[in-house]
Amino acid sequence: MGKKEVLIFVDWFIPGYKAGGPIQSIKNLVENLGNEFQFSIVTSNTDLGETKPYSGIVCNTWIDKGLYNIMYLDGTHQNFKQFSSILKEKNYDFVYLNSLFSFRFSMLPLFVSLSSKTKVILAPRGMLGVGALQLKASKKKLFLAVFKILNIHKRVVWHVTSGSEVEDVNRIFGREVRFKLASNLPQKTIDLTPRLKEENNAKLFFLSRINPKKNLLQALNCLAKVNPKYTIEFSIIGPLDGDEYWSLCEAEIQNLPDHIKINILGAVPHFNLGTVLNSQHCLFLPTHNENYGHVIVESWQYGCLTLISDQTPWRHLEAKGVGWEYALDQNNNFVKSVETLAAMSQNDFNIFSKKAYELSKAICENPKLLEDNRQLFIN
Repeated sequence: MGKKEVLIFVDWFIPGYKAGGPIQSIKNLVENLGNEFQFSIVTSNTDLGETKPYSGIVCNTWIDKGLYNIMYLDGTHQNFKQFSSILKEKNYDFVYLNSLFSFRFSMLPLFVSLSSKTKVILAPRGMLGVGALQLKASKKKLFLAVFKILNIHKRVVWHVTSGSEVEDVNRIFGREVRFKLASNLPQKTIDLTPRLKEENNAKLFFLSRINPKKNLLQALNCLAKVNPKYTIEFSIIGPLDGDEYWSLCEAEIQNLPDHIKINILGAVPHFNLGTVLNSQHCLFLPTHNENYGHVIVESWQYGCLTLISDQTPWRHLEAKGVGWEYALDQNNNFVKSVETLAAMSQNDFNIFSKKAYELSKAICENPKLLEDNRQLFIN
């Protein structure tokens, strides 16, 4: 019996990197299970926010990458007719959709797939969280209403990555939906690199797309309130996802006190990320919602602590010695934690850094993770 055929639709994929987590989710999936399943990936021929196609890549045809096949579509081929043609090429066992609100790479292939007998797996990727739904709320509310009217929510299997995401799906679509719970597969474990930590100094970083959901503006607001006796270096890593929001962030940056130093690094390719994070101390990401948060786990892999909101699956970070999580209205706690980090000695930081690294190893080397993801494509 041959490998089961899995057709994946995703807006962006490598060599793209600006979309962050969604790319890593699929990359880690096919790298870990590509020997067991035949994955075929359909994606766009540009990176997030770009109009220029990837160089050296032939579009609109299958490319064999060993562990998977991939087709990069130009704009004129991202349509119902093309998706229907692709689906008819093989007897695919599963169609996997890596987003909920994407029109071209979720809705169009979803409607194509529902007209066939192919099983559809839909990953909402945190888009049903309360914080996420508050952004562009009216459009999303209309979309979800149509989704329910057409009964689509009962015709797919939902790939949920945490207990909180199970609750999100049940809250919106009821308890009659089918789902499989499988946490995202992280990148493979790397070695821990020690880094210098001076008392009363800290290097924090923001790593994500710069948009309202990821909430860089609140991080900047909190840094402005840090006691002047602490010197904070804050690196902003990630692509712009809207000029209007970035303008608000720029205005806040201009008003920061002198003891807060800002480095604007822009989007950093994933393969270069280690070079940056190996000198950092803590991720600062007061996000409105993450169904998983690859950047959180990757921060721990590089020995960095994490200062995040409570809108992610990761809890009790302070008790574990790997960081802090707070409700978004607790700005004072965010500020105090930045100051606590800055006050750490080299020895104290080394202890916390090692705990973060060890937690990442426990997460990444958990065999249940692989089995849960394997079960997505069985039955």
